[in-house]
Amino acid sequence: MVPDGFMSHTVAANLRRARRSRGWSQAELGQRVAPLLDGVSLTQAQVSALELERTHLTIDMLVAFAITLGVSLVDLVSPTPEIPVPTWAFAAFGTPSLVAVSDGELIAEVSRRLRL
Repeated sequence: MVPDGFMSHTVAANLRRARRSRGWSQAELGQRVAPLLDGVSLTQAQVSALELERTHLTIDMLVAFAITLGVSLVDLVSPTPEIPVPTWAFAAFGTPSLVAVSDGELIAEVSRRLRL
């Protein structure tokens, strides 16, 4: 079982890191993701809430952010040195095989885990 908050913490940190690496403000990211969210821009406050884990991303939003930021879904959901791999996830995240997982397979697995 996934410990409460691990995935949302990981995704929030990776989203923030990807946004900052492009030099975008939270408001700018909210505007840039709009075309993939049926033209609906996210406000700076909404992006901030996602990055601070005050609200959760849907799978559709996760995909939209990955495309907008030019990163893979694996990049957004994988632990980093700042977010260590927990023991329960080491088999999935601690091996190089994760890079061979397709985005579709990853979305299916994340969806499955979120429903547990």
